[in-house]
Amino acid sequence: MTPWLVLVGLVATGNLALLLLIRGRWGRLSLLLALAALGGTVAGDAVAGRTGLELLRIGDFHLVAASVGAQVAMLAVLLVATVVTAAPGPARGGGEDRG
Repeated sequence: MTPWLVLVGLVATGNLALLLLIRGRWGRLSLLLALAALGGTVAGDAVAGRTGLELLRIGDFHLVAASVGAQVAMLAVLLVATVVTAAPGPARGGGEDRG
């Protein structure tokens, strides 16, 4: 395993654990949040590498940017899930009104 892959896993896991600790609950979104944390970590590191943002680096890994990317990706998943579940849908109750 390369050190980059290990750091991606550790940063994504740490950010996921922090978000779940702040939320205070596990839920159906935990797996989706884990995937978002991994993708956000990779994306944050890549964006920092392309732009030259070097706040805190471990070798070639941009730690702060990767953490920010993971948090932004997980917050985006939470916002989309909230909007989708809050969207008005068809009335429940078995069909037409018999009033």
